[in-house]
Amino acid sequence: MRTILAVAGLLAGILFLASCDAGFDGNFNENQPPRTFLTVNEINLPEGTRLTSQINISWWGDDPDGYIVGYEFRIGDDDEQPWVFTTRTDSLFVLPIEEGNTDADVRFTVRAVDNEGAVDPEPPNLVFPIRNSPPNIRFRALETPPDSTFRVFSFGWQASDPDGDANLNRIEMAINDTTSWQSVPPDVSFITVRVDDTVSPVTSQVFLGRALNSSDLSFDTINLNADNTFYIRAVDNAGALSEVVSYEWYIKQQTSRVLVLNDIQGDTNFQIVQQHFDLLRNVGINQFDFMDITDGVTTGGRRVVLSRAFPDRSLGNPTINLMLAEWDHIYWVSNNLDRNVGYALELTVRFFENGGTMFINIPTRDLPADNPLFQFLPFQRMEVLPSGQQSFFIANNSLIEPTEFVSNPPFLQFRRNLLSYYPLIPFGETVPLFEADFKTRAAVTGFINDFGGSKLISATNPDESILYFGVDLREFTADSELTRLIEITCIEILGFQQ
Repeated sequence: MRTILAVAGLLAGILFLASCDAGFDGNFNENQPPRTFLTVNEINLPEGTRLTSQINISWWGDDPDGYIVGYEFRIGDDDEQPWVFTTRTDSLFVLPIEEGNTDADVRFTVRAVDNEGAVDPEPPNLVFPIRNSPPNIRFRALETPPDSTFRVFSFGWQASDPDGDANLNRIEMAINDTTSWQSVPPDVSFITVRVDDTVSPVTSQVFLGRALNSSDLSFDTINLNADNTFYIRAVDNAGALSEVVSYEWYIKQQTSRVLVLNDIQGDTNFQIVQQHFDLLRNVGINQFDFMDITDGVTTGGRRVVLSRAFPDRSLGNPTINLMLAEWDHIYWVSNNLDRNVGYALELTVRFFENGGTMFINIPTRDLPADNPLFQFLPFQRMEVLPSGQQSFFIANNSLIEPTEFVSNPPFLQFRRNLLSYYPLIPFGETVPLFEADFKTRAAVTGFINDFGGSKLISATNPDESILYFGVDLREFTADSELTRLIEITCIEILGFQQ
């Protein structure tokens, strides 16, 4: 009986539900479009006052039967212009001003989009009265050439716009002739120019950025062995121009494959370097280029600040590296290892990559073993003696002795006693060239004894690209064969050609 009653109840329930379902009738509600609201509904400014073209605009939306998935906006009065979709509810816009105009009234329209793709059929809009301001530009500190350059120079600058840097359109530049401007995109803020002074008229190649990206730009108004003026200005999207800023410097024509770097500190530096000029001419290098890098003073054993004859050290790469690579050979003479040669490792990478060779004539001295020079010079360190107990000694009339790697060696004799020189400790692959008769001298008694360690005073690296000679050439007697020394080192080993 219970089972019969349960089945009857179930059947009654099914019939009731069926009768209820049959009673539903009507249509689903259609999707209602969203509504959109601008945060600012109107703009009231004093007469003659306008906004800058860079404006932050915000909005929001509401949907009565769903949710907002994003917004579409349009700038201007052109109804055919496509809408731009965004999920943001605010953004910083640089509103357009037609080129050549200062003022503009620009309409901004925005509409919400709901989850079924419906858009606000009556989107709000607002007209912004804007006024364009001219951009600004200036040279960056330390990113201009020194007073004088050869073929390679760089310029860096910073441009800005009161209406927002997105309003910058381009950077224009010229050399000497402001009737002929070259332009680069506004995101370029550094160029390097390489002059081809082997042709007439002079041409040039312009590289963009510190990565030296190639470009189609070229300046053909450069004056050699004369003053030149670089002009630069910024242009915004409305065609407004910044003030023109300029920089003047001297460009020298390169005349040789050999560069002589005079790094001798002191009043007698010209007399000393003149001796080197004469020696180069004696071996057939009659034409060479010259840079005086003798400014700056070494103090307290600290490395001198990089010479102002170079671009700033921050431009070591790319500018100085590209500049020094214009020569095949460098003849570097100095009287102190604490001078500019201490920067050579970072400034000559491209020079050596291009197959360059370098002769260095700087007297040896006591340097700490961790001095970065030892990563550059063709030996690992200097010999040292116990501090205060004894010093190295080279007697007058003693001779410089060649190693087995030197053919037809020169006669080189010391003219006086020397106490300030130190022997070189070679690497395993160092090629030794010349030795001096080093002895030790006791500090208290003055007794002189033979020295059993290295006596090396000149060496080259295995690929013969860097040759170091660690004796001031003035320390030799008048009959010493210095011309033969330069012939061996610069011509026969390093392959100097003018």
